[in-house]
Amino acid sequence: MTALPSDKFRSYDFSHLCLGDLIEARQNHKVHHRGHIEEAHPELGVFWIQDTITGTRRLIDFDSFEIFFGRHTEAAPATV
Repeated sequence: MTALPSDKFRSYDFSHLCLGDLIEARQNHKVHHRGHIEEAHPELGVFWIQDTITGTRRLIDFDSFEIFFGRHTEAAPATV
């Protein structure tokens, strides 16, 4: 399991989401999900990742988790 790079940051603005971004979804300072964004719907407050912790595809809700971002791995903006 790979942790986020040291230049990770917490975000409250999700308009900058890009496909391939590495994220961690945390609750109470504990990482629950980690993976790369596969599909995003910022207007709905959700995005899909391929979770490297569980090995499954996960729907992440912005209101349920603290979201931390790593570096962009692709330049493609998230599709709506």
